[in-house]
Amino acid sequence: MSSIITEKQIREISAYIQRWDEHMAIYFEKRVDVAGKRVLVVGSGWGTETLWALRRGAAFVCGIDPRSDERAYVERCLTDAGQSGLASRFELHATTATEIGDIGTFDLILTNNTFEHVFGLSANLSAMSRFIPNPGSRIYMLAGPLFLSSTGHHMPVGPWDHLTMSQADLRAKVSPLQWGEYRDGLNGMTITDLLGAVREAGLIVTELSVLLDPNVGQLPTMLANLPSALKPMDLAMQGISCTLAFPRNL
Repeated sequence: MSSIITEKQIREISAYIQRWDEHMAIYFEKRVDVAGKRVLVVGSGWGTETLWALRRGAAFVCGIDPRSDERAYVERCLTDAGQSGLASRFELHATTATEIGDIGTFDLILTNNTFEHVFGLSANLSAMSRFIPNPGSRIYMLAGPLFLSSTGHHMPVGPWDHLTMSQADLRAKVSPLQWGEYRDGLNGMTITDLLGAVREAGLIVTELSVLLDPNVGQLPTMLANLPSALKPMDLAMQGISCTLAFPRNL
């Protein structure tokens, strides 16, 4: 799937993925030790999690994402930091967990801000089983912003505007690319949907926390303008952090 990319794109995107290092440190650093481990990244995108894991001593990182298998961004980050020797420790595949062939087994799986974009939640979770067959393995997930949260639209508009504005007015405020992602790239998942899929996939939740929406203070005054069928819990929840295991991983 690799296509011709410009030097400007490489420079800009490599800088972008490095800016996510602080995010990864906040939400994953204390939960998971990747040093010396084989790591599978589900939803690897341009390489944010791949780069983070490599720099923290992962023995090998495999990233899968249906949108990208471009190595140049991570390679540039490594080269600029004098770490080009780590480039042999990762590979990227433009596919999904349900479609990929034999890529071996791993010590753990990372998935970051991905499952709010995944269609077929339980099927994709179930597919992870073959990658982590051993005791001690875990799936470390952060999902968000969730669709019903104030920023769940993934667009440069105001809090909960995607739930209060007409679709025509909303579309006029954003680019075609942003509109396409909003319409076709988000699954509308709530915490209830995710936990139901976890249950159906035969997984166990070993750790669970929620991220409160940063605009939750505005919610009391917004409720009158939002559809009454929407639940305050879902509107107030920006994200979900959880650790998952199959019974044989315990």
